[in-house]
Amino acid sequence: MAIESSPNRKLYHITHISNLSSIIQAGGILSGTELRRAGVHATNIGHTTLKESRAKKVVPVDPGGTLEDYVPLFFSTRPPMIIVISKGAVEGYDGPQEEVIYLVSSISTITQTSCRWCFTDGHAREEITVFLNELEALDCIDWGVIGHWDYRPTLSDPDRKRKKQAEFLVHGCLPWECIETIGVMSEKMRGPVQEILNASSSHHIPNINIQANWYHNKKEG
Repeated sequence: MAIESSPNRKLYHITHISNLSSIIQAGGILSGTELRRAGVHATNIGHTTLKESRAKKVVPVDPGGTLEDYVPLFFSTRPPMIIVISKGAVEGYDGPQEEVIYLVSSISTITQTSCRWCFTDGHAREEITVFLNELEALDCIDWGVIGHWDYRPTLSDPDRKRKKQAEFLVHGCLPWECIETIGVMSEKMRGPVQEILNASSSHHIPNINIQANWYHNKKEG
């Protein structure tokens, strides 16, 4: 298994800062299905139509269900959705990317729990995407594309954007204890996140790291 596909690989879930308190209170990041069951209203930073289509997309490997039954994590920072958010092009969300935070875990942390999971070799909604549930199959992911922020199609590889959005999917709930660190865009955001952590009753308090390069620099176009 290559270094890039090592179980120590970090995983990244992006969410709005306003969701952090409810995530901690719930004991973890809930899937869309579990959010509805719990009656939790979360700030959605994704396209409404995409969310609806994910609710219909069947996961063909164990533990099954639909994409709405899973908590999605990316294998890299600055996923395409961050760029869309930075440009104000998300239907149903018009807030700044600065209010989006990264909840960081890792493959090894998650797989050492009782969580059920699977992963994809590209955007989970696309028909050609392959679903996998064995760690040995991590080599099926295009780690070269994952490792680059420029995911624009090329003549030799027109499928870069789909492959860049490969997902690690955790069924039901990703426990709060699996969050190793929290990434924020600026010092301005570190304070509010720290206040939320301090106000919680959780004994698990992840470190907060300022990671401006995990966000889109509008000068880059």
